[in-house]
Amino acid sequence: MRIIIVFVAIISLSYQMTTVHHTIHLTAHHTSHHTNGPYTTHEPSITQQYTFHYTQVTQKMFVRKDMNCYIFLLTVQERINVHTDSGLRALEVQFIQMIITGIKTEIVDTSALDHSIRLGCGSSTQHYYTVS
Repeated sequence: MRIIIVFVAIISLSYQMTTVHHTIHLTAHHTSHHTNGPYTTHEPSITQQYTFHYTQVTQKMFVRKDMNCYIFLLTVQERINVHTDSGLRALEVQFIQMIITGIKTEIVDTSALDHSIRLGCGSSTQHYYTVS
């Protein structure tokens, strides 16, 4: 008799473990004490992406942003700095400033560009610029 009771208890326990009871919680929301109201909108995230490349063949650096490719001629010191972390970061900041405020000249004949630059800028690039 004890075996039957233990057996029924085990079956009952295992059945209870497999069934999940969903409970509904009702809570009251009071919004009168909020200063901004119950619903606020948030501004969308703003992101920008710059991709930097240095080609050792041409010793030029170019920056991809959206569908534009900006090509920079490097000085002798900048060619040395590009091989250090701090120098590269300084060049990246300098080039972003030049893209924003510098003089951009569009390259119309892209066939004259080095293959490594055209490949690095990608097939979706629509405009090539030199920046000074």
